[in-house]
Amino acid sequence: MSDKEFLFLDPTLQKQAVNLNPMKNKEKKQKQKQKQKQKQKQKQKHKHRHMDKWKQPQQVDVKDPASLQQCLGPGCVHPTRPHSKYCSDDCGMKLAADRIYEILPQRIRQWQKSPCIAEEHSKKMLERIHREQQEAQTRLKDMECHFHELEAIILRGKQQTVCHDEESNKGARNNTNVKIFCVSCGKSISTQVALRHMEHCFSKYECQASFGSKYPTCIEGTTRLFCDVYNPKTETYCKRLQVLCPEHSQDPKVSNDEVCGCPLVRNVFELTGDFCRLPKRLCNLHYCWEKLRRAEVDLERVRALHKLEELFEQERKVHMAMTNRAGLLALMLHETIQHDPHTTDLRYSGVS
Repeated sequence: MSDKEFLFLDPTLQKQAVNLNPMKNKEKKQKQKQKQKQKQKQKQKHKHRHMDKWKQPQQVDVKDPASLQQCLGPGCVHPTRPHSKYCSDDCGMKLAADRIYEILPQRIRQWQKSPCIAEEHSKKMLERIHREQQEAQTRLKDMECHFHELEAIILRGKQQTVCHDEESNKGARNNTNVKIFCVSCGKSISTQVALRHMEHCFSKYECQASFGSKYPTCIEGTTRLFCDVYNPKTETYCKRLQVLCPEHSQDPKVSNDEVCGCPLVRNVFELTGDFCRLPKRLCNLHYCWEKLRRAEVDLERVRALHKLEELFEQERKVHMAMTNRAGLLALMLHETIQHDPHTTDLRYSGVS
């Protein structure tokens, strides 16, 4: 129908004519969907037929001798299965075993003729790893002895008598006007209370982070290392140092008669044999010295244990490489051709 004829139609007829177009579009879409469904069904049928060919044995036409092939198995005269070189799995296994028995002894003799350079490197690496393991174990034993020595020093310091010496606090009183900034919160604080303030700030920010593992620590011969407090919400064990964990261990309350007990030193590292006998509440110079010394020793013990773990992992990888190097698969797949029979070291066979 032309546009001019469409204008002279009755309005009701015009509406009917307009409504025919979307109906035709719907019919076209439905036909396209049906065609797509039919194609998908045909593809699925083709796949199933293809899989059935592999699963079910095909019937071989015995009348046609050209279609029959003999099995490659040793001494077998039966025809092969469809899409296979053997009549059964046993024939394939027998042929593979015969190939191994025939080729493997020759490859072993070739392997034993010339020295393996990679094997020599692996042996040297194992010697180095064993030497480092012994050093790490001696280091760990030394740190364990240092741990017990520190506990004895702390016990001796607590047995000292308290001495209220005003001259020892003169320097602290004179420096009350000197102020520094806290490294955690950035506030301006006096040097007299700087250590206490920084310790509290660090503990506050440390509680916001969590260090956990799903398994508790089980290390023989170690005492007081990790916190290992179980958190039922996250189902993990705390892996902070037990001494420094601000979340699960709190500092004990200090009594008025408790002595500081910090061992005094000369020239930074030389012990004098004396102890600080000021009250622990008033001593700002040695604040939390027991906790920091214990944490230092525990951290060195953790480092030694990590070093041992890394060395054991390296040793395992080297042993695995050595076992796989002369294995059945490597000997069957790889071959070294020795052109000069008088040369034992193949690295210099091409050098004149």
